[in-house]
This record gives sequence, C-alpha cells and structure tokens, in this order.
Amino acid sequence: MSDRGSYSSEESTLTGGGLQVWGDVRLGRDGVIGAKVKGNVRAFGKLVISAVAEVSGLIEGQDIRLEGKGTGGLEGRGKVWLGPQSVLRTRCVAKELRIEPGADFRGELRVEN
Repeated sequence: MSDRGSYSSEESTLTGGGLQVWGDVRLGRDGVIGAKVKGNVRAFGKLVISAVAEVSGLIEGQDIRLEGKGTGGLEGRGKVWLGPQSVLRTRCVAKELRIEPGADFRGELRVEN
C-alpha cells in the first residue's frame, strides 16, 4: 500500500488503530472498512463502513451498512442501511434503504428498482 494510488485485495477487512489510506480501495469480495480513507471505496460484495471509519470519496458495493462517516456519497446495488451514528453527505443511491434513528443524512436520495 502506498501513500497515493490504489489498494486492491482479496482480503475482507481494512482496519487498524489510526489507519489512514490516501487513494482508492477496492475489495474483491465482502469487506469491512475501519480506517480513514481519502479516496473511493469499492467492494464487489457486501460492505460495512464501521463506526470508526471516515470515507471522503464515493462508497460503492452490493449491500452497504454505513456506521461511520461518508462525505462523498454512497451507491448500493442492493440494500443500504444507515446506522444510528452514521453521517452521510452528498447522495445515496440504493434499491432498498433503511435509515435508523440517529443517522445524519443530508443530500440527494434515489431509490431505484
């Protein structure tokens, strides 16, 4: 993993105390992000953005659960859950959306079939 660029992995987690990534993250399957990411995050399966995570770019995945902070938008090809402590800005695209009490969402919403 470099300071700038992409990180691509078949591993399912990217977590660690104080971990910061500058660049895009691509996960080849289901994944959990528990880091500060200054870039886009794309998972080809289910994706969890944990409560300690902050993503400044676009978050993409099949089913996505946001517990942390996303400021670049979120695009789920399936279900999207915004957890009770989550913060989402810009936009949210999903086929199905659940917003739990306490979630902070400000932006454009598009629910598609």
